[in-house]
Order: sequence, then C-alpha cells, then structure tokens
Amino acid sequence: MSRNMKLISRGSVIGAASVIALALTSCSAAGTTPDAGGADGAKPTVAFVAAQMTATYFQVMQCGAEAAADKYGVDLDWQGDANWDLQTQTPLINAAVQGSPAGLVLVPTDPVGLIETVENIAGDGIPVITVDGSLDEPVEMQNIRTDNLSAGALAADALAAAIGEKGTVLVIASFPGVAANAERVDGFAERMAEAYPNVTVLPTEYSEADQAKASQKAAAAITNPDLVGIYTTLAPASAGASAAIQAANKSGVVKLVAYDADPSQVADLKAGIYDALVAQDPYGLGYDSVERIAKIVDGSLDPASLEYQEYVTAFIIDRDNVDSDEAQRYIYVPTC
Repeated sequence: MSRNMKLISRGSVIGAASVIALALTSCSAAGTTPDAGGADGAKPTVAFVAAQMTATYFQVMQCGAEAAADKYGVDLDWQGDANWDLQTQTPLINAAVQGSPAGLVLVPTDPVGLIETVENIAGDGIPVITVDGSLDEPVEMQNIRTDNLSAGALAADALAAAIGEKGTVLVIASFPGVAANAERVDGFAERMAEAYPNVTVLPTEYSEADQAKASQKAAAAITNPDLVGIYTTLAPASAGASAAIQAANKSGVVKLVAYDADPSQVADLKAGIYDALVAQDPYGLGYDSVERIAKIVDGSLDPASLEYQEYVTAFIIDRDNVDSDEAQRYIYVPTC
C-alpha cells in the first residue's frame, strides 16, 4: 500500500465514562433520569446538535445518525445552524435539553466555552457524546473524532509528493485554539519538519470557517512567487482556496491538499485542482454516536465500559485511487 493510501486506525485512551455512569445511577435513584420511553410506548429521543448545517460533511453525518435511530428505535432530534459559532449553537443546545432527551450528541463549536454547559447536562443524568470536535476537559461520556495528528501527517506526505519535496507552502485553518483543527495543523507541520527539510511552511492563516475569508487568504498568498502549495484543514477553507487558485489561473501550479471529500471536491481532484483529499467518516460519526446512546438507553451498553477517547478512520484520496472501491466509501454523498 502506498503512503498516500495509508489508513488511520481507531485508537483510544482511557477516560471518564464511569463518571457519567455514576451520574446516571444517581439520577435514576432520584427518579430524574431522562425519558427512556414512557408507558404509552413513546420512543426515547436522542438529541443531536451539529453546526455548519450547509456543509455536505454534516449532511452525511445526519444520514448516519438517522440510520442508527431507525435501527435502534429512537427518535432523532437533529438541530444545528449554518455557522460554526458558540453564540448561535448554545440556544440550540438549551432547547434540545429542555425536551428531556434520553441522550445528547454534540458537535462542540468551542472547546472551552461549552465545558460548563456539557458538565451540567451530564450532571443531570443525560449521557453526552461529543463528535468531530472536542472539549478541553473530559466532562462528557465519550469523544469520537478523527485522529487529526496522523491525518495531518498524511496530508503533509501528499503535499510534499505533489511539490517534489521542496518549496514554500501555506496552511489555512479555522480558528486558533480549536483543538481538533490545531491537531490537523500540528500533524502537518511536524511531519514536514521531520521528513521534508526543503519545504518551508509559512505561518498558519485562519479563515474563521468562512469560505470568502479563506479565498482572500489564499489569493494574497498566491502573489508570493515562492508559493507552491496550500493545505486547508476544513471544507470552507478548501472551497475558498480552490476558488482563489482557479481565479489566479494557478491550477496545477499551486498544489492543493485539503480536508474533506465533497463530491465537488472529488470532481475538482479529478480535474487537477486538488492533488489529494483527507477524507473523514462523518456517516460513521453520526451512526456510532446515536447507536451508543440508544444502547445505553435500552440497557444493552454499560456506559462505564466506554473508553473516553475514540478515533475513527481517515483516508487519503488522490487521482491514483479516487475510483477505487475503498475511496468511494469515503466520499461525502448526502443522500440517506
């Protein structure tokens, strides 16, 4: 298997699921456990609060969540807005919790600002799983996300190969301080420093998860005659950088490696605009998180048996493997 086809396997570190288990036991004893289905036969509800709902990535995640809800007989309360913003996400979280769900799955938009909120929800006996992003303190039952350090390293390998292992490259990320996104940058930068001494990585630019801002950052960077490559760590930045490269007639000249694998990105990969895509597994994140909440609710899964940190697979798609069966399962097709 070539280095660009390397898979990142699931890994884990022991965490704090037992704390949530104690909270659930305590609430049950007090008669305040969340509704797990009433005597009238009503299904328990799993609340799921995502973000950036216009992104294909989260549309695919919703498909996975709905599939698990259907299989395990729970109602899915799927919510989220168009932005990646704590201020707009917090009211959605509060509304979801007011409905007394049997559990909550959350895509955290702020690793610090949501710690107290999640801690309070878990303390009320509602099991919480965070996906995609993470919190700076392990106050939820479980966090499931991509091993972004390893994925960033694979992106570095792919971009280095595309530029002949020499030249100047730029990273466009989301926000400073967002742990999962910072790992995508760190894994990339560390791999470049270790393995590719003739590649210069410029200081990271931040797009604030905004396509237009990412396009502006990329357009400014392209004026540097030494720039030969760009690495983007999220879909809006990828779209913005792609647009800037095409507007400057630099397709194939400034190499682009990007997170995510929307169908439009895959088409642009085949057309030579992208050189590789770091594809995640949003369907699996949606499915696995809802499945675990549902199993906890029906008593078939002991929350104390869960390890706090779990990583899901990522896959590098390039023009050599894009039509393979293995690559196809990682392309984000938002049809349920």
